[in-house]
Amino acid sequence: MRNGNDERPRGIGGTDAIRIVEGKWKELWLEKTGQTEREDLSGVLPVQLGIFTEKFNRQWYTKTTSQRVVNMNKVWTHPEIDYIYGSLDGVVNGKVWEAKHTNPFSKEDTILERYYPQLQHYMFVTGFRKAILSVLFGTMRYKIYEVDYDEKFTETLLKACALFWYHVENKIVPPDFMDFKTIEGINNAEDVIEVFGIEISDVAGLQRTLN
Repeated sequence: MRNGNDERPRGIGGTDAIRIVEGKWKELWLEKTGQTEREDLSGVLPVQLGIFTEKFNRQWYTKTTSQRVVNMNKVWTHPEIDYIYGSLDGVVNGKVWEAKHTNPFSKEDTILERYYPQLQHYMFVTGFRKAILSVLFGTMRYKIYEVDYDEKFTETLLKACALFWYHVENKIVPPDFMDFKTIEGINNAEDVIEVFGIEISDVAGLQRTLN
């Protein structure tokens, strides 16, 4: 977990991937185009607790598994897609490692579902094929999730990212909400025009984006 108000590269990061999958395109687009400020999370207790407990989470994971988590303290950028990046909490044995602190009443399957896009995004950026989600549930429960790289999901996620970023780069206002499942059926520029209901002047450029 990283402070929501730190400096990040211009592009799409792991938490952005979550919002894209959730369909919050317009909200994210306004931030990426500089029309609204990112939410100030410095006073949000759950977020700050997650940041504060990240070091302990790392230590507890190592104590539990005898595997050392390396804090790379760097931003990873995909070697071929320069607007795709990730700020990992750590790396362990060639796997993405991500720390979370949530409330004690959170359902285990809901936690994994929420952060699944972020983990897949980070695996794509780094080239790792597995990810670890290390979760503290309040002060009473701890769970480790190991997630494999999901090629089908990531293919749709990358398509969504490409389409979203095309809207950012060309300052085209996206829908307020975009269903992630709709993205699966988009394969060419004509599909984009049909789904988004907009005139695209640079059809060739958009086709290159999709490919």
